Amino acid sequence: MDTTSIDYQMLAAALLAQANQGIRQKTVSSTPTTTYGHGPSGLFSTRGLSQPLFSALLLPQLGLQSILPVKKSYDANPLFGIYTGVTATTGSEPTGVCDDPPVAGMSKLCTHSFVFGRQARMTRVFELDRLGLRTNRAEFDDLQLRGNPFMAGAEANVPTMSGMNLGTVAQKEVSKALFELAVAWSRDFAVEFYTGNPTNNTAQGGRKYFYGMDILINTGYRDAETLIACPAADSIVRSFGNLNISTAANQTTLVNQITNIHRNLRFISSRAGLDPVNWVLTMTWALFYEITAIWPCAYQTYRCSVGGTNNTAFSDRDAMNKMTDDMRGDIYNRTGQYLLIDGERVPVIIDDAVSETVGAGEVFTSAIYFVPLTVLGGEPVTYLEYKPQDGEVLEGAQAFAPDGSFYASDGGRFLWGRRPPELFCTQLVAKTEPRLMLLTPHLAARLTNIVFAPLVHQRGWQTTDTSFYVDGGRQDAGGYGPSYASPTA
Repeated sequence: MDTTSIDYQMLAAALLAQANQGIRQKTVSSTPTTTYGHGPSGLFSTRGLSQPLFSALLLPQLGLQSILPVKKSYDANPLFGIYTGVTATTGSEPTGVCDDPPVAGMSKLCTHSFVFGRQARMTRVFELDRLGLRTNRAEFDDLQLRGNPFMAGAEANVPTMSGMNLGTVAQKEVSKALFELAVAWSRDFAVEFYTGNPTNNTAQGGRKYFYGMDILINTGYRDAETLIACPAADSIVRSFGNLNISTAANQTTLVNQITNIHRNLRFISSRAGLDPVNWVLTMTWALFYEITAIWPCAYQTYRCSVGGTNNTAFSDRDAMNKMTDDMRGDIYNRTGQYLLIDGERVPVIIDDAVSETVGAGEVFTSAIYFVPLTVLGGEPVTYLEYKPQDGEVLEGAQAFAPDGSFYASDGGRFLWGRRPPELFCTQLVAKTEPRLMLLTPHLAARLTNIVFAPLVHQRGWQTTDTSFYVDGGRQDAGGYGPSYASPTA
């Protein structure tokens, strides 16, 4: 090859241009993508709009996620052990007094591991010098959002939004943008607490899923390293066979199944020496309401029946209605819910992240989860972890990125990045790497395929729920605001 024909100056210039182009592809778009709250065509710029804006937005109430401890961990693949048993004794009984007796068996261990997920969302693109603009004096900037859709656990998986104030969501562009980001975070990542599956990870790792409850509360457990089956670690998983609990005979079956599952879990915990265990049941709002409607009558009768023409069973309607009301607790604020099982008040956590499927005739199918929160009187066995986004992460950012490009929030649970601006256009992005931990799957259970039929199902919170999600209205005031002519023709 004749190297004298290469123009190194031109080559260097071309490589530099290519590198700069690669960087520019990672900067903010030069075209704003947001809808502003105020100013020409702003969502809240309607002339004469009254001050109160009443919320009709429904967000998922993340029951179980909102009560679990959250811990940090630097271990990518932690190994936890379950002592599954001791093998059988071997050898023959001795014949003579000096003969060897049988030999004791050997201990067996099953290991299991957990993986981090990766969740990220970002705001829309803003033009900085557009913020704070008003159309004219007819536009009010004292609008107030009345109501807080983030109450009762909807914020359980949402990062702290520095700069978001519910009182100024309809007044300030920054508050509006961060509110929209918080809504996306609350809704988009809710259901994977139950349905998360790493087989759905994207090819290059931009999106990752941790193991959700449907994988962790399961059968078929195996050792993480040898793949040897570990049935002692299996959860109890049963199907209710798509029976509708509106039918009287199925109501007794439901009480019997739930009671038997709870009884078997308590048997395991007591014999394994893990008592006292704190269990909770998790289910949807609608399923819990329907179960508590039929539970008192079925609970009072499922253990015995009266036969013969001279025997009559009596039910105290007032007592059963009171039992229903007591079990529901403060159902709208989601406190004090329980089911009475073998005389024990087992707490119920209403969780909108539990899946429901809709069948013909508006019947619904869902599941109940039996989750051990602590064992041995307080040792957590179900909790959340996250890979810390502060510490060395921010040290690296300080060394390799422009000042102020990155920061962490919520004790290092979330990493925030300010994307390189395109002139005056800016954008904010956040990520986290969480995972769900369940160290005692043998103390957990699922009862699936329970069919129920409420009179009318409540409104939904998922935008993909075409049957029960509603919103409506407009995203901006484009075409509705005043149009002003130029001073000359």
